[in-house]
Amino acid sequence: MEDGSTRDVTLVPVLLAGGSGTRLWPLSRADFPKHLVELLGDESLLQVTARRVLATAPAERVVTVAAAGQAVLVRRQLGAIDPRLLDNLLLEPCPRNTAAAVGLAAHRARALFGESAILWVCPSDHLVRAPERLFAALERALPVAAAGRIVTFGIAPARPEPGFGWIGRGEELDRPGVFAVRRFVEKPPRAEAEAMLAAGGYSWNSGMFVMRADVLLEELARFEPELARALEAVGAALAHDPEKIADPALYARLPALPVDKAVMERSARLAVVPCDPGWSDVGSWHALWELQGKDEAGNATSGDVALLAARDNLVRAEHRLVALVGVRDLAVIETADAVLVASRTDGELVKALVGRLAAAGRDETVRHPRELRPWGRFATLLERPGLRVREVELEPRQQLTLQRHGGRDEHWVIASGRARVALGGRELELAPGAAVTVPRGTWHRLANPGTEILRVIEIQLGEVLDDSATERRAEP
Repeated sequence: MEDGSTRDVTLVPVLLAGGSGTRLWPLSRADFPKHLVELLGDESLLQVTARRVLATAPAERVVTVAAAGQAVLVRRQLGAIDPRLLDNLLLEPCPRNTAAAVGLAAHRARALFGESAILWVCPSDHLVRAPERLFAALERALPVAAAGRIVTFGIAPARPEPGFGWIGRGEELDRPGVFAVRRFVEKPPRAEAEAMLAAGGYSWNSGMFVMRADVLLEELARFEPELARALEAVGAALAHDPEKIADPALYARLPALPVDKAVMERSARLAVVPCDPGWSDVGSWHALWELQGKDEAGNATSGDVALLAARDNLVRAEHRLVALVGVRDLAVIETADAVLVASRTDGELVKALVGRLAAAGRDETVRHPRELRPWGRFATLLERPGLRVREVELEPRQQLTLQRHGGRDEHWVIASGRARVALGGRELELAPGAAVTVPRGTWHRLANPGTEILRVIEIQLGEVLDDSATERRAEP
């Protein structure tokens, strides 16, 4: 942004990169949540959000709060946009909801950029299709936030949605297009949402807030003193951690509260800027259907899909043909290890189903068949008792650690690229089509010395198939 008001303040965008997105299962998993999935286009929602805020502030001023368990994915996705985005990546060892995450970001911003640094808090799992309108609303919000208000962006409600926060507008402030907040209601019952929609004068809360770091911390201390005191200790410890991972023992003791309930519902400093930036929380299969292009029968599809007499469906096929005949209003989502067939609009029921599967210990709610690592990625193609087949990809100039497995043999086939294999004291150079066997108990390491991705088909045979039995060391 090239106008004066953003140059006159120190704007610190804050990306909230937590959450699990259970309504978008099976694409979204606990270890691979919706903000890290390429739901629309070639980039994740996190990457799209990062690119958007980089129009307002330099990368070294962006603070991201993410789950430590997703650090590999987050680092890779942000680093692909600008490595400086990793300067202020803060990692939560356990989820404690958004009040803790925003408070942690406020401590970081205050320490680096001063008390009056202005936070622009942005969920990383929302979509904005008209960012220029959002930037115009941000310009209206900045001087109000600099004067001590907490400003949110209000979206015109399209339905009586009980899953959002609702904002009742009060009088217009001395800035055109900025209003006092008469009432803030977080996730009301449907009957109350219907009444607010009928009454008018209400907006949906977009989840984005603009406020000075010191103001947010003052309001936390006012309304949630226990959380505020605990965050002081967490922030002090984090300042001395080069990995920027919050202390697990301290963080686990933080009260788990949404920032909306901890502060926004209770603060007298709230203001709202109504705007229409083409916002969506992408919070359900129905929301994704609304965002996608459709055929003449209202079907939104991706992958290998065949339809006959089918209307208004969302179909996503990742690995095989998916065919629908004579049905309507369904979400049919096919992944390598799960298929969901649901009413397109029943996001809450999908969430409830995922809760049941998680309670039953189903791994499909946590892990994705495609897993990323610092060196590359792998996908599980087949798993049976005593057998696992994976496709392993190593990025150029990357290698795995030296290791050995006591309970399994491995067979590697080079699919593409060139491999360097250390095997029991020998070193092998392997071209596409070559194969090698790694007997159990043998020290080995796979490396990619080339400039192209190395793809290997790995066949594991044995009773012990988890990597917890793997030994690792620097050299044999």
